[in-house]
Amino acid sequence: MLPPLMDSELSLYYTPYCGYCSYVQRVAEQLGVTLVLRDISADQTCYNDLVAAQHRATVPVLRITSEEGGSEWMPESRDIVEYLVKRFGK
Repeated sequence: MLPPLMDSELSLYYTPYCGYCSYVQRVAEQLGVTLVLRDISADQTCYNDLVAAQHRATVPVLRITSEEGGSEWMPESRDIVEYLVKRFGK
């Protein structure tokens, strides 16, 4: 098992009506992982950031921001859940 990322922020770009987004949120909650929620339907800045990074507004997307400021964007609910389970599962 990989050690948890202690010096990073996990932001989930989502919409409240997206079933795949809800799935990711449920898994994170079960694992005790805190996600910063970025609702692209309610916050134009979040929407713009997502489109600038991914060139589309498809959700869910997990943004992993390191303490140094670097970011990795991870689309696709299955990939996000797999990452969370590998990183934070017991």
